[in-house]
Amino acid sequence: MAILVFFLCHWFLSLFSQTFFLHRYASHKMFRMHPFWEKFFYTFTFVTQGSSFLNPRAYAILHRMHHAYSDTEKDPHSPHFIKDVWGLMIKTKNIYNEYLKYKKEPEPAFRDRYPTWKTMDRISDLWVTRLAFGVGYTAFYVAFAPSPWFYLLLPVHFYGTYPWSHRQLVRS
Repeated sequence: MAILVFFLCHWFLSLFSQTFFLHRYASHKMFRMHPFWEKFFYTFTFVTQGSSFLNPRAYAILHRMHHAYSDTEKDPHSPHFIKDVWGLMIKTKNIYNEYLKYKKEPEPAFRDRYPTWKTMDRISDLWVTRLAFGVGYTAFYVAFAPSPWFYLLLPVHFYGTYPWSHRQLVRS
């Protein structure tokens, strides 16, 4: 029972973070937040997405580009210009990482009002951080899984709690 509660909480809290903070706030600028609440939800998104955390700045830039250039060659993840799903994921990952690492600046239309927090960005992008989340998920399953079959849920925790969403394989 504890595994199912954990799984569902992780799933829905991650979904909430994606929808509320990354999509509505960071990407679409649908509302403003006091700096305290922005840091709170930045941290909340980091904790709830765990090993599959997406940087809000890079996510916002890619999502804004996607809307502006939907299904054209400038769309960062349009399936119309890449022959296979792996190529599409690699292309998206590479563009995401350029913005994550500040190797490329977005066009002026995509530059304003996205959350940034360099300290949290450094911590969240470390492999040791991602591995720590994975070890934590696995330890919870070791302690509470009533059957080995429950371990089949672990990849969902590792790579994203709802694979049919906008989430891509964007980690390098």
